[in-house]
Amino acid sequence: MKYFRISLFAFFFIVLIFVGCEKKKSSKLLNEKVTEQNFFSLIEKVKKDSLFTLEELDLFSTAIARYSNFVDSLYNKSVKQIIEQERLNRRRQGFINLVTNAIVAHSRFRYDGWKPIDINGTQFNVFTYTISNISKVNINKISGFLQFSTSNNQLIRAYRINIDQAIPAGQFTQFQSTFRFEQGNRNEELLIKALKESPNQIFVSWRPVYIELENGQKINLEEN
Repeated sequence: MKYFRISLFAFFFIVLIFVGCEKKKSSKLLNEKVTEQNFFSLIEKVKKDSLFTLEELDLFSTAIARYSNFVDSLYNKSVKQIIEQERLNRRRQGFINLVTNAIVAHSRFRYDGWKPIDINGTQFNVFTYTISNISKVNINKISGFLQFSTSNNQLIRAYRINIDQAIPAGQFTQFQSTFRFEQGNRNEELLIKALKESPNQIFVSWRPVYIELENGQKINLEEN
């Protein structure tokens, strides 16, 4: 009886190894190219294909949504190529979110206002904002983009801001950044007009890209 149990165990162990090593079948649709002619029929095939995994379905669907305004960019690419590109996009966005959240875990940004100034006939835009250090370590440097968007989240203009002044732990500092008005820049003109006439319809956001702490730690979103 003892040897029978051992043999039975060995049998199941071998079966598990065989099943685990057996290559998982992939959907044949992954190699099919998307064209203008087969676009909807291919979607129907995907819907009925049980080998098309949930992850593949999610990535394929997201890719189509991403290119919804110019779907012809997907034509003549295989489903697998589209999925892999979307996986790469998602990983890249995940890294951006990770770095952004890491910086936000140490700092806060508050937009305080805008005013135009004239110096010897040259126009400038002055933006006032406050950066708070919510960590327990002094911030030596912080950089990012002050972004202005429409109410439907369409970016109008972004200004690069670099702060080299130390911000003590647990404290906040108000800053001003001055930018020369770019005559002829349509987006710049549109933004200034909106800030003068309907500032409540402009959405202001902060996109941090770099932070350096006094203890030597730093992170840079723009670094490869």
